[in-house]
Amino acid sequence: MVSFGSRITTQRLTAVERLAPTLTDATPVLGVVDYNILDHLIQRVHEAYAEDWFQPAVSVGTMALPGVLEHFRARGIGVQTRTAVELEIARNSGYFPHEIVHNAPVKTPSQLQELTDAALSFSISNFAELTRVDELLHDAVDYDGAIGLQVTPQASADDNATTFAHVGIGLRDHRQDLIEVFLERPWLTQLHVSFDTPPTTLQQTAEQVAAVYQFAEDVEHAVGGPRIRGLHFSAGDAVGKSSDDCDPGLDNHRFVHQAMIPDLMHGKYEFTIDFSGFLTARAGMILARVEYTKDLDGRMIAVVHADAQPQPDMTRVVVFDDDGQPKDDFQQYYYDVAGPNGLVAQSVPLPVVNEGDVLAILDVGASSFGSRANLTAPVYGIRADGLLTESSVLASGHSVRDLAKTAGVYQPEKLLH
Repeated sequence: MVSFGSRITTQRLTAVERLAPTLTDATPVLGVVDYNILDHLIQRVHEAYAEDWFQPAVSVGTMALPGVLEHFRARGIGVQTRTAVELEIARNSGYFPHEIVHNAPVKTPSQLQELTDAALSFSISNFAELTRVDELLHDAVDYDGAIGLQVTPQASADDNATTFAHVGIGLRDHRQDLIEVFLERPWLTQLHVSFDTPPTTLQQTAEQVAAVYQFAEDVEHAVGGPRIRGLHFSAGDAVGKSSDDCDPGLDNHRFVHQAMIPDLMHGKYEFTIDFSGFLTARAGMILARVEYTKDLDGRMIAVVHADAQPQPDMTRVVVFDDDGQPKDDFQQYYYDVAGPNGLVAQSVPLPVVNEGDVLAILDVGASSFGSRANLTAPVYGIRADGLLTESSVLASGHSVRDLAKTAGVYQPEKLLH
């Protein structure tokens, strides 16, 4: 049986060979999304959380390519949005209103009006917004969507954990106030978890989910019966990036949550879990042509046109020659890979890198194709056979002229002097 890692490696070789000729002076960098890997990861999620009260989701902030979002939608993956633009992208990607959860932390009155008119599911992130929604929902009992409160658990023992927290209502600060809110509004049926700080371990993720789960139980006790129907939270970072052979699985993810919250899997609540990182990271890569190589302060540096990565010390890179063929890696050296706005990768072992070589920057599906990413290059979708057709283009990219136009309008006759 062919391992997951072997399949990834084989598919990458085919993709790079087919796409290397498209790297030119006009297009020195491009993105790639592997649909075979997407399908494998989707299957993993459905296997780990097979019960019908679990709804896996992906966020547009992480993956904004309509061709990928539609692929997710057709395979039972919901979508979450945090801005009006992301909401429009989700709609344009085939998602129906009942498949979208809108978690914007700030909304104008007109945006709230649009959400309630469309009966979308959304979260309320502060008491002032709650007052606005009260005024909009004259007959909330018959509202078709699901409305919830976004809460920050404040569950960490570290007093500094919430130093940068700003989304949602503090559970420790306003616990009794929140219970009163649910007592007075039977149409509030959801709780959305906004982590105090991005968890670095599964245990930290489960601790914060456990705090919100206990609060849902307290609400039920206060109202004298079931009230909260759904809990929404992020899966955290369950992505292994050490090698192709690190087969991402979610068995441990489920085990840790179940161990810390024994009643979690009993089906009392419906769960929407954002698996964005897990579902997208391994499926995306950037191909970049090496423009120069140089040395600086004893370090060898390959200079490319790709944007910086958020964790360059964790980025994996593979080098190919200008024809897209793998380079002999018998002898390797440590390279930094630098882009126009920062480091892409740091201290990665590579064979000798030459101008014109192709670097494959791996596992970037969660950082390069979202609504807040800066990738302006074309993006291709591939299958195992590596065949490219017109429909393989997921994004056509933007020209320098198009990007310059977005800077603003030049009107010298109206300049203030």
